[in-house]
Amino acid sequence: MPRFCFILAVVPRRAARDPEGETLASALRRRGYGFVEAVRAGKAFILEVEAGSVEEARGLVEEMAREARLYNPVVHEAVVVPLGEGGGC
Repeated sequence: MPRFCFILAVVPRRAARDPEGETLASALRRRGYGFVEAVRAGKAFILEVEAGSVEEARGLVEEMAREARLYNPVVHEAVVVPLGEGGGC
């Protein structure tokens, strides 16, 4: 069965304040990176999963993140980004 790699990024919801992200954005602008408009701070998981297709694998990652409570859906959102097929994340 094929293996797929994903990043599961957990970040504060857009409507929620993100003091850590705001501090990072401000510090980057002070260092001369004026093009930085905003930063959302969070955490990321890199996952390698076996599934029949990338769509099935994405669904499994989304379900696992929700059911295993890897994030609090009231204050966070989870974004699943595919990295590729073949394993070896």
